[in-house]
Amino acid sequence: MIKKEINMNRKRIALVTSLTLLTGISINNTHLSQNRVIHTVKASDSKKTNKVSSKYPDITQELDITSMEQYTSNNLFMNVTLKRFYIKDLATNKQGQILIILTPLKTSNQYFYLQTDLISQAKINQKITVQGFLNGKIKLTNKQINDGLNPKYLNKKVVSIMPDKIILN
Repeated sequence: MIKKEINMNRKRIALVTSLTLLTGISINNTHLSQNRVIHTVKASDSKKTNKVSSKYPDITQELDITSMEQYTSNNLFMNVTLKRFYIKDLATNKQGQILIILTPLKTSNQYFYLQTDLISQAKINQKITVQGFLNGKIKLTNKQINDGLNPKYLNKKVVSIMPDKIILN
């Protein structure tokens, strides 16, 4: 039941995001000359073809992960793959879900956060590959800290990801 609700929420988010993007494109195109509109459509068609080839494109090809602050939470709704990211911290909550904080590099301070029951054995500093849906930015709260995450992460801004597949490397 919960997975069904998550899938419905993902579909709603994707629909709202696509409608927002289409509205923005329509408004921008009404002010362009006819030739520029044709070029814009051709460019977006070729870009769309590239994205369809992989359901979970590599996040490094889609976003600058060294500086996620440049993106608003509204821009961070897409399917991605986080390849070989490091587990910086993890904990298990009362519901048996594992809470994980990831970084692209061991020394990075760009954090990604996920909750999952897809894996049972993981260790800090282990590399992990995650395929899933970026779900905007959040701040880690006392709830996550009380569930066992290190207090140094309290109020840290993180990019939330809803995992569909996890591979321990």
